Amino acid sequence: MSKCGLSINEIIGFNIEGTAEWRRRKAEEFPDDRRNLEAAEELDRLAEEVEQLDGSNIHQRILKLFDLAEPYYATIGEHLSEEVSSALRSVGFHGGFTGAELLEWYHETLERAVREAIDDDSGGIDAPELEAQVADDPAVKAAKRAYDEAHAKAYAEARKRL
Repeated sequence: MSKCGLSINEIIGFNIEGTAEWRRRKAEEFPDDRRNLEAAEELDRLAEEVEQLDGSNIHQRILKLFDLAEPYYATIGEHLSEEVSSALRSVGFHGGFTGAELLEWYHETLERAVREAIDDDSGGIDAPELEAQVADDPAVKAAKRAYDEAHAKAYAEARKRL
């Protein structure tokens, strides 16, 4: 069970509703452009679909990622928020989502952000030091030696056929 326990609306649903309201304001600002009002209606539909997925398998998977993301949220939170905002602003203009598609996209985006944050957190080991550690590993050395021998043998056989 997840520690964070957020509803799907707390995770993303309220963002969808906020973007729909923003599109309605844009529709008032630009009354000759029906796309804003149509996008707001599409976002309303999307918010309803997402709300129906509260407690679903994808919601549970997102909650598990939230637990993993907790130590990194200061690093990934702003970027994740920007990606969500950008994706929601595109609804009705440059594509759209079903509720399930949006949550899958969100899961993938969050997972990528968590992986990048974990990869960036090398525990103080600089990348060159890490490369040296890997290169010095006995299994890596044995594999490299086997590769070099196989490569040399294949090269010698190919030269004989010339």
